[in-house]
Amino acid sequence: MGRKAVDIATKRTIILLRDSGMSQHEISRKLNISRHCFRHTIRKFNKLHTVATKPGGGRRSKLTDRQKRAIKLQQVRDDTLSLNNLVRYVQTSFNLTASRQTVSHILNEFDMISYIAPRKPRIN
Repeated sequence: MGRKAVDIATKRTIILLRDSGMSQHEISRKLNISRHCFRHTIRKFNKLHTVATKPGGGRRSKLTDRQKRAIKLQQVRDDTLSLNNLVRYVQTSFNLTASRQTVSHILNEFDMISYIAPRKPRIN
């Protein structure tokens, strides 16, 4: 069967079928899930009384919300700033190292983009 994500509707069906008295083997065959998935869903439901998945923890942000707003304000003040300029701003103002991708993600949170300079024509 292999690993696959099981949606919440399927997990609810597992709980309902188990409560109706159907066996573990019958449920796993009927829903095409592994018995391990069945046991894990039942164990989680008994412990937490829900089948919803918790949001992932993820890594904490390097920059605080206040610093992110400062980056946004810097971009609003001068919309011709490139990502490299904003990275330098972060390094000098906050004494932190942040990548271009990090700064880009921050701007995307505010539905903003950085200035993209027009490309120079290539001369062969």
